[in-house]
Amino acid sequence: MSRQLEFPRESFRLVRIGRDDARRLSDDFHELRHLILQNEQAYPGIDRWFDGRVMEGLRNGQRTGFIGLLSERPVAAAIVKRGEKAKFCHLRIMEEERSRSLGDLFFVLMALEVRQRAREVHFTLPESVWEDRKGFFKSFTFDTAEKSGKQYRIFDTELFAATTFAQLDASVKAKLPKVFGHITIGQHSLLTGAVLALQPDPLSKILDGSKTVEIRTRFSKEWEGRRISLYGTRPISGLAGEARVARVITGDPNKIWETFGHAIGCQRSEYDQYVIGRDIVYAIVLDEVSAFSDPVPVSQLSHLLGVPLPAPQSYLNLSNNDGWLSAVALAAALQGSLTLRGAPKSLART
Repeated sequence: MSRQLEFPRESFRLVRIGRDDARRLSDDFHELRHLILQNEQAYPGIDRWFDGRVMEGLRNGQRTGFIGLLSERPVAAAIVKRGEKAKFCHLRIMEEERSRSLGDLFFVLMALEVRQRAREVHFTLPESVWEDRKGFFKSFTFDTAEKSGKQYRIFDTELFAATTFAQLDASVKAKLPKVFGHITIGQHSLLTGAVLALQPDPLSKILDGSKTVEIRTRFSKEWEGRRISLYGTRPISGLAGEARVARVITGDPNKIWETFGHAIGCQRSEYDQYVIGRDIVYAIVLDEVSAFSDPVPVSQLSHLLGVPLPAPQSYLNLSNNDGWLSAVALAAALQGSLTLRGAPKSLART
């Protein structure tokens, strides 16, 4: 099982590289290219491969790249190619960071990228890497490897490994709670710790910034400083974004309104109706709000994961709910929103 990815004194950032990056030659695109071209000695001509096939594939959406940066220093890069016969084209992790199990993270991300069309996934790699990390590859159902038709290295035989996407997908689903849920940056999970259920109107106001305080009759100060997922109730019925719980203030309903009424996003009459009969209410101050490009329906997540996902009531703690933990991880990965601040050696190009 994967070890936790812990960065106690450094910030880790995961970036997805797609069409826009390749077309405007973004800084992240150049970081991806630079890290991959450091393999030139092992793979002569890798610059021509990147500037030709990879560049074209990124621009037309056939390929996707990922880079991992530790304190803004590139430490890992990956390229994946979509199609019915999808390819994990390249994966490189800096030697000093391989003990962090970044390989699990990147294999999961690449599998998620190709899930819409892939029936088979394959890659090539040096025989020495296969022998050294055979257990890792088998954990993703790449059980065997045979000599490849193409040889990239002079002194190391290139092998070909393949699996069906159905088998790979099953292994990814099993790994999601561990790979994402146990990745930590200092004391904070890469994922959110809870799911907060919101009706469509207050959710919309939180996402557009006009509402920064949510009122609840029950909550906990344990969520201060942590990120939470934002779930829209019917008719949205899906995950719509994330936010950070900046503060949790408890108090008399009248005092809470006097302090936060301007930021709650409703009329006093609506507020009074909600808190009637309560001596204490919770004011949840939200910041660092990040909206998904489109809400991810829970029905879709449930189908992809093969598990039931009952709609959360008020809020849901993810620490004891592997199904929802996997759903939040998958939604974040599909949105490319695994970008927070504060394995195998390499696969061959193809």
